[in-house]
Amino acid sequence: MKETNMSKKFLLEFFKDCKIEDENEVLTISSIPVDFEDFVGKKGPYKFVFDVKTHERVRDSEPIMQGSYFLLSIRDYLENKGQTSLLELKIDPKKIKLDKKLKLLNTGSNLLYEFSFMSNYQYLNNKKQSINKILIKDGKIIDIDISKIKTQRGDQKDVIINNSTEQYELAKNKLEETIKKEIKPIKENLKIKLNKELLRVKDHYSKRIREKDEELENCANKIKMLESKRKHTSYERDRNILARLIRESIERLDMLKKKGYRERLKIEEDFQIKDEVEKHALSIKNNLMNVTIYYYKN
Repeated sequence: MKETNMSKKFLLEFFKDCKIEDENEVLTISSIPVDFEDFVGKKGPYKFVFDVKTHERVRDSEPIMQGSYFLLSIRDYLENKGQTSLLELKIDPKKIKLDKKLKLLNTGSNLLYEFSFMSNYQYLNNKKQSINKILIKDGKIIDIDISKIKTQRGDQKDVIINNSTEQYELAKNKLEETIKKEIKPIKENLKIKLNKELLRVKDHYSKRIREKDEELENCANKIKMLESKRKHTSYERDRNILARLIRESIERLDMLKKKGYRERLKIEEDFQIKDEVEKHALSIKNNLMNVTIYYYKN
């Protein structure tokens, strides 16, 4: 359920400027930008569903599950597609006076920078995406739901946009803090799984080394036992048989020693441990989707 909610939230954010209908467990998206339709090779509308039963019930639906085609396509579409847009906020001055958060707009400059980042997480056989939006005004991160304020396309003649590098660095730092919180449960789960696998690998090779040690010890004990028997055997035929068995056992013992099984198994163990560590590593890739600069007229 949590995975479904994350995927749905991701789609709603990506298609926020399109026409969206959310009914009967089906997310229908229409009025889709032509460049995205061309990119995925399919015209809208899209009917997104989040479980197999609904997919079987709804004709021409697109299943949204881990690693699904559309989620991967959106990721590829957004990678390095950072764009900048300018929008004018249409705010009722009365609302600014009444709303504590909106009062922030009456201080300092009349510019707000919104940085939208897409983060891709990959670990084991899992791939996840999340979108984080960070709103900055006068070098400070502010908590205002800008999506609820009416906007219109801005005019560059209305504003003077300063260098946004400092704002971007602040947004990146905030993104790192946010991601740390997002990945904390993932990293804890990976650590538990990795420790379990490392214990399994170490137990496996410890057992194999122990078996080889026992085989070596048994072979040496066998030689001692055969030599003792040979000393106390008076029949020539039995002595010859025991002598042959002793030679074969000595050859077996020498072979075990020459193979250096401890060193070989240790190399195998180290390789398996390294492989498990790599498999349980968390890969994170962040991409700036777009920068939206908002302004308002006092």
